[in-house]
Amino acid sequence: MSEYLTRLQLFIRLWLKSIYGILLMVMIPVVALVIYNQAYYTVEDLMSMLYEEIAPIWFILILQWCFAIDFDSKFYRQILSYPMIRWKFLLEKLLFSAIMFLGLLSIVTFVLSIFTGVFAWQSLLFTMPIYITFASLIMAGTVIANHSVGGLVLGILFWMFYEFGGLFLNHLNVILIRYGSVYTFIKGETGFLAIENHWILYNRLFYLGIGILFLAFAVWRFNRKTV
Repeated sequence: MSEYLTRLQLFIRLWLKSIYGILLMVMIPVVALVIYNQAYYTVEDLMSMLYEEIAPIWFILILQWCFAIDFDSKFYRQILSYPMIRWKFLLEKLLFSAIMFLGLLSIVTFVLSIFTGVFAWQSLLFTMPIYITFASLIMAGTVIANHSVGGLVLGILFWMFYEFGGLFLNHLNVILIRYGSVYTFIKGETGFLAIENHWILYNRLFYLGIGILFLAFAVWRFNRKTV
């Protein structure tokens, strides 16, 4: 466990010394300022915009930066030349990225919860299956392309697909928090297992399943790679 914590500390230090990392963190107050000056939003509109539209782009860029360290420099080939459990190397990169992303997003959520109450945390929890899908797609794209750009492109394409193709997705739409029935579901005002909420549960389970599927594929593909 200590060796993982040491590598996590090194990862965070590298992030804080990176211009790329600093710029991504600067995006938080910049985006907040833009949202504040644009218009007045309902709570559900604001949560939907943040967690379902803005945060995924932020996660994509963090993941791409993390995988770029080893894949773009081809350093991973040297790592694979040693006897090791390959999936641990891959999942460790994913874990460090997730810790960084969720840590920063939790700070944002904490600030929002001062004004919106527990609904900010409920919205974050509700969108977790989508973040899992993004993480697995980016990891799979990076492994297939042997370059972080592969994951970046796949992540952005998925974001564009649900951002502009929501009308065709129907009950599989990713952007849901802004809708009244979903808002009351997240707030706990309707029964979690109520019949009218089944489609919401199926929606989240669908994306969770897609995430697990691509995660398993990325690990399988990485394990089969030759140097």
